Amino acid sequence: MVQTTVRGAVAEALEDLSKIDFDKFSHRLLDYPEIRRRAVEGKSFLQITELLVSTFPGARALKVTLEILRLINCNEVAEKLDSKTEAFQDNGDPTFRKNSDGDLDLDPSQEAPNYAPDNRSLTAALSLGNVNLSMCTIQFGKYKGQTFKWLLENDVNYTAYLVANHQVERQHSTCQSQLMANKDSLTQYAMAYPEVLKVVRFQLSYLEAKERSCQSGKEGMALVGFGRHRSLTLQDLYNSKNTDIISYVNYLWGMKSTCEPGSRMEDAIRYIFQRDQEEAVRNTQTERETGPQHWTPVHQQIKVGFENAKKK
Repeated sequence: MVQTTVRGAVAEALEDLSKIDFDKFSHRLLDYPEIRRRAVEGKSFLQITELLVSTFPGARALKVTLEILRLINCNEVAEKLDSKTEAFQDNGDPTFRKNSDGDLDLDPSQEAPNYAPDNRSLTAALSLGNVNLSMCTIQFGKYKGQTFKWLLENDVNYTAYLVANHQVERQHSTCQSQLMANKDSLTQYAMAYPEVLKVVRFQLSYLEAKERSCQSGKEGMALVGFGRHRSLTLQDLYNSKNTDIISYVNYLWGMKSTCEPGSRMEDAIRYIFQRDQEEAVRNTQTERETGPQHWTPVHQQIKVGFENAKKK
C-alpha cells in the first residue's frame, strides 16, 4: 500500500517537471550506484517512476526523489511532494547530505559540533531490521547517545572511520561484550548503504597506510586522509610539482597554530615541517658548497625561520 502511494506521488512530481528539469533529474539518478545508464536514457516519467520504486524499496524512493529535486533546485515541486507524503512511516534510511557535485558531503553538519555526548548508561541494541537499527544509539565516541541514523546524516566520514576501525578490531577479537555488540550493529546498519561502503573502504585504506607509515623511514607512506587531496600519501603531497597541490601545502603550512590537536591535519603539518627542516639543512649545506640554490615557496618560508633561529 505504501509503495503504491509512493509510486503515485513520485509520478505526479516528475510529471510536473519541465523537459529540461526532467533531463537534469534523470542525469542525477546516475549518481546512485544502483542505477545503470541504460535504465535511464530515453525513459518517460512513468518509466523513471517505476525504476525508482523498484530500485529503492518503500519510502526510500521518495527520499531519493526529494533529494534530487532539491539538488536541481526544483524546490517547489519537492515541497509539494513532501507535503503530500509527510505521513509516510520512516523506514530507517538516512537522508545523506551531498555537495554540488552530487558526492557525499564528508564534513560534519552544522549541528554536529554542537552535540554534547550523552554519558548516561545505554542499553545494547539487539534488534534486526533497518528501521530498528536506525534508532539504536551509539554507546561510545564524541556522539555518544545519538542514533545511528543521525550519525550518517550528520557525520558520515566519522561514522565510516568507526566502522573501519571496528572491522580491523573484529579481525583479532570474537568478544561479545555490550560495546562490541553496539559496534556490530552500527557496522551492519552503515554498510547497508553503498555510499557509506565506499567511504569505509577509503578509511580502511587510510588505516592500512598509517600502519605502514609506523615503520622507520616510512612516515611519508601515510595518506593525507582529509580534504581534496585525501587520497595522496604525505610523501606524494610534499613532492608534487602540481601548482594546486603546492598551494595546498603552503595553506597547511600556515595552519600550524590553529589546527585541531591530534587531527589528521596536524599529522600532515608535522610531516611537512619535518621535511622542510630536513630540506633546509640539506640546502643550506649545498649553498655553502656550490652557491645559492632554488627553493620552493614552502622552503623559502622555512629557510627564513631556520636562519633566524640559528641567529638567536
